[in-house]
Amino acid sequence: MHINLGVVIIDCEGIDDPNQELPWANKLFILCLAISSTLIYNINGIVGRDDIEKLFLMTKIVSLIQPPNDHQFLPNLVVLLRDFQLDSPPDFVKYFLNIISKTNEDAANELTKFFKKFNVYAIPHPGIRQDAMRNMNEIETDKLDPIFVEKVEESVTKIFEDLHPKYLNASTMSGVTFAEFLERCVAQINDPANTVLSIPSAYESTINYAAQKAYESSLELYNDMMDQMNFKGFPISWDEFKDVHNIAFEEALKNFIQQIIGNADQIQSFRKTFHDKITGLKDQFYMKNSTAMSKYHEEWAHKLWKEHVAPGLEMENLFDTDKFEEAIALFEQIYGTIVMPGQEAIQVLNEFKTNQYEDAIKLLNTYDVLREERANEMLARQAAEKKYYELLQEEEQLKTEINNFKIENEKIQNQLEEKVNSMEECLRNQEQQNGQVIDQLKNDNERMLNEQRAQTQRSIDQQTIEYERMLDQVKEENQSRINNLQDQLNHNNQRKSDFWETFAGIAGSIAGSLIAGLVIGLL
Repeated sequence: MHINLGVVIIDCEGIDDPNQELPWANKLFILCLAISSTLIYNINGIVGRDDIEKLFLMTKIVSLIQPPNDHQFLPNLVVLLRDFQLDSPPDFVKYFLNIISKTNEDAANELTKFFKKFNVYAIPHPGIRQDAMRNMNEIETDKLDPIFVEKVEESVTKIFEDLHPKYLNASTMSGVTFAEFLERCVAQINDPANTVLSIPSAYESTINYAAQKAYESSLELYNDMMDQMNFKGFPISWDEFKDVHNIAFEEALKNFIQQIIGNADQIQSFRKTFHDKITGLKDQFYMKNSTAMSKYHEEWAHKLWKEHVAPGLEMENLFDTDKFEEAIALFEQIYGTIVMPGQEAIQVLNEFKTNQYEDAIKLLNTYDVLREERANEMLARQAAEKKYYELLQEEEQLKTEINNFKIENEKIQNQLEEKVNSMEECLRNQEQQNGQVIDQLKNDNERMLNEQRAQTQRSIDQQTIEYERMLDQVKEENQSRINNLQDQLNHNNQRKSDFWETFAGIAGSIAGSLIAGLVIGLL
């Protein structure tokens, strides 16, 4: 680990390893170029023509890689001059480039063009016999030349100081995404039909893979957190359901946003799909609780009806008008005390008004307990109350939908803003790394680097604009949805007001306490 980064060290055996066939040596080197954030190139002793030709070959191999929009996906380059015995120059980078330029100026230009950062470190001879050097890992440090040890430690420290995460556009790769990126690159290299390694194609596959993994882990997290309601047993109150959902939603969303990578449009698309998927999961738990809620209220309603109303509908105990109305009022009063607030309580009561109430009124009318006029009045009142409850239920549902929508999308907005800030920070870090190259290059490359840096900055600015546009789009879509729901709510309120003016007073004394008990907390 290095500054919270996992560091993987790979030995690609060089591009001239005699134990490898040239095509495979080149493929392995291409792979290392694509996946590395720092590439260390060893040169023994003094830089000679053969070393320069190999470096030039290395830059030509780069042409077998199809880059993304800019060339800055390539790693930092560290040239390690081993067994260096000359006097140390003031600047090893200039020293190295001057030597290369004298033999092959194109090689010097290509090195500074393709690699993000370019450093040269010189390490003297370790001060031990040649045969002992074959087993350096077995030699104790105090047996080595102190200057060699000092230079090795100094070089390693500087290399680690320059280590940076492996980036994919404006995001850092995690272990999972890096493994997928590596697998995609290997698959391309091993495909005989491919003549180049396409980094954009590998990026695209990795982005989609990361999104799929984010879906799986985040939805599993949400499902596990919501599943705690199963252990407690349904039904639970809708307030408790809402609290559990909000906590699970926030945790799953945070997990999802942290894992996804890509540009602004891709992230927005992934986010919408995630919201659809998690809404589908929420609906499944909602239906479980709603079904249990309905069963709970049906059982209580039948129990209370059997205790307080049904006996007065038997031939030998028929209610008179007053007793019937008292029994109905008592039934509704007790029902109002045991309900778990929600639409299920209203639906069950409305079903009783449609079935049991109406049958009871018609029965009493048949046996002349209720006059026709009185029976019709009672039926009209029950129909009016039922209609009012339906309107009130619709109003509460709209209010709840607006509230839930605001809560969820506030969480989404906050997580997206954190994501955008993180991605913009990655862009700034990459731009800073790219800018450091200028101090290491020859004056005749200054114009090219300025153009490249300007192009990089334009790309960063454009991506920043796209991320900000994505946030604005989310805000606009959310506000449009809220406005639409608010319009529906206003329309429903007007319908309820118009209806109540027409049937003023019909709902009687139960319209206060019973309605309040039934609809508070609708979800």
